Amino acid sequence: MVRIGTLREFVAGFAAAVALGVGIAPAQAASCGISGTATATPAVFDPFNPTGFTSTTIVLDLTRVNNSGGGDTRYVAFYLKSPQVGADGTEIIPTAISGSVSQPFSAPSLGLNIFHNSTGPFPIITPADNVVASSSNRIMKIDFNGNNVGSNTAQVTFTVNLPAGTDLRAIHQLAFDAVFGCIVKGGKDNNVEQTGEIANAVVFPINVLSALRTYYAGTALDFGEIGAITTASLSGTPVRTGGALTNNYIAVQSSGAYNVQVTSANNYLLKKPGAATVDDQVNYQLDFLGQTRSPSNTTPISVSCQPATMSGEQLWIEGTLLEGGQGKNPSPTYNDQLTVTVTPLIYSDPGINDCGGFTVP
Repeated sequence: MVRIGTLREFVAGFAAAVALGVGIAPAQAASCGISGTATATPAVFDPFNPTGFTSTTIVLDLTRVNNSGGGDTRYVAFYLKSPQVGADGTEIIPTAISGSVSQPFSAPSLGLNIFHNSTGPFPIITPADNVVASSSNRIMKIDFNGNNVGSNTAQVTFTVNLPAGTDLRAIHQLAFDAVFGCIVKGGKDNNVEQTGEIANAVVFPINVLSALRTYYAGTALDFGEIGAITTASLSGTPVRTGGALTNNYIAVQSSGAYNVQVTSANNYLLKKPGAATVDDQVNYQLDFLGQTRSPSNTTPISVSCQPATMSGEQLWIEGTLLEGGQGKNPSPTYNDQLTVTVTPLIYSDPGINDCGGFTVP
């Protein structure tokens, strides 16, 4: 018996590359409505922290958007949602408001979670001057009750909660879209009511870390007993390690883009211990992430991947024999070692490939 061909050792490496910082994105223009920004030391959300995100209190300057017709936003009612479905479950709760605004007008909104999941249901926001905020209609109402520059901004204190496992993309600051109804006072649009949505209207100083978790799953990449297999027979009857059929893959969860690199200790040769001649080695090829490597092409694999998300993805890996074992020197094992290094990328790098979409033969 000659048992040849186990890719016995598989090493998954991990190297962190996390950049932190804070910035404020400008809100998109609207003829009326609101935008909100805060400048503060950022809170940090680690998607892999099993205890979740400790509630953080943030004071935003909510600024009304005034149109070009001489009027100003007087009444606004709005709620927040996220462009990321993975943000579902977030809580954004206004707890206090100050500035040149009507306190009684806003009071019913305090204590309500004004964030709404991507699937709804969504609240009523019109008419902005008398719509009711309640536990069944979770909105924020503001009466900017002056027509001067000093009445343009209100300071609103929010409590923000992010549950453990919230599937957010890595980012320096966390922005939410505002869906609003508003009434203009003064100018050519006096008493006109408008509705709309402003992308990234409300920006919180919260860093979502670029982080990942990875491991190898499945069985050993094993060709089994190949001592009786001829090289000529492989063209009609390929011998493979199994790939998807035996669930051999690298599992990756990530909040940000990541890079995968692969090297072979023996340059894609299975060798017996103390190998000295060509009769002590067997050629094979590796298929991984849309790349093929063999003794004729040993360039390290390096692939940039888009975020895997917290639900994760599977990077299938498979070996195929290029030589039979017949005529090779007997040994209980012929081995190679593959080293796979998975590294999170910086926030500004979105990644290139949908790595979970690659298949193997």
